[in-house]
Amino acid sequence: MGDIRLRVLHVGPKNYPPNHGGVEKIVYDLVTGMPEVENHIFTEWEPQIDCPRVMALPKGLFHQLRTVHAYAIKESIDIIHVHKETFIPLGLLLKLFGHRCVVTIHGCAWRLARWPFYKRMILFVFDCLACCLLDRTVFVGEHDWRLFKRIIPFRKLCLIRNGVHIRGEPRAPKEDGMIYLGRISPEKNIVGLIKAAETAKVKLDLYGSFDRRDTKFSEIVRQIIQNSHYVQWKGPVAFNAVPETLSRYPVFINASFSEGLPTSVLEATAKGLYLVLSDIPQHRLLRMPDCMYVSPHQIDLTGIPRDHERLGLANREYVEQEFSASKMIEGYFKLYKDLS
Repeated sequence: MGDIRLRVLHVGPKNYPPNHGGVEKIVYDLVTGMPEVENHIFTEWEPQIDCPRVMALPKGLFHQLRTVHAYAIKESIDIIHVHKETFIPLGLLLKLFGHRCVVTIHGCAWRLARWPFYKRMILFVFDCLACCLLDRTVFVGEHDWRLFKRIIPFRKLCLIRNGVHIRGEPRAPKEDGMIYLGRISPEKNIVGLIKAAETAKVKLDLYGSFDRRDTKFSEIVRQIIQNSHYVQWKGPVAFNAVPETLSRYPVFINASFSEGLPTSVLEATAKGLYLVLSDIPQHRLLRMPDCMYVSPHQIDLTGIPRDHERLGLANREYVEQEFSASKMIEGYFKLYKDLS
């Protein structure tokens, strides 16, 4: 990748090292996969482990602006890489202060019906402003990238798909039923998924952290699971235990209403699991070979192939060719190099 020593400041992952979601895992892979780059990180949550150049963001937009701006000047940061739509306003202000800014949109939150219409419109406008004003805007999902290319044809918008490492042996199922691994939040359609498993009498194990922003939803899910005969919540999974956890199951399910490019789906395919995915464009465009699609509004699990335990290995071969972590890292390194 060359001998250029760049300094990149990542802003927005919830924690580092990751134990939460896809954004955090992608940032981790970028940081550990680019020895040519000196990476710095501002996280949303207080770091639980003492890592060099990893700090928590303060609360409040203008406090964040003062902190990140001062830090970037002090450390001679070349590029500020903002992750997630909610940090686009911060990225736009940092751009006004003369910093080179990149944003990765890991999924368009304005697509989610859980938010009031006016909030969805604000998020959409900020996405458009990012495409127009920041140095580079990266989309991880082909569906979102195509849309904004049509809306804003005069700007160079990048598609860099998420990637995963293919390590170890394929799955060797020790558990029956299905696994969901990801955030326990409304947009992931968790309540609908639990009800579908109950109706089909299919064992379903849920892994992941509850959404801290929505305690009411968390209480509802816990209550439903408590009364369920087929569904269990197994708790969060450390990022380095994800492959081993997935490999114990034959089937992975994700029935979410909207996605960017779900890392958990790629991690499941990397272990050779059969997939059950919601029938949304973001999932269809993945073009996974061993997969069944279900409506996120009426999840029907009765159509899962009886021989699903023999299926899934084609997914592993496909993701190794199309969604490798090395391709993703090379894409971002080229972007950084072009801007430096």
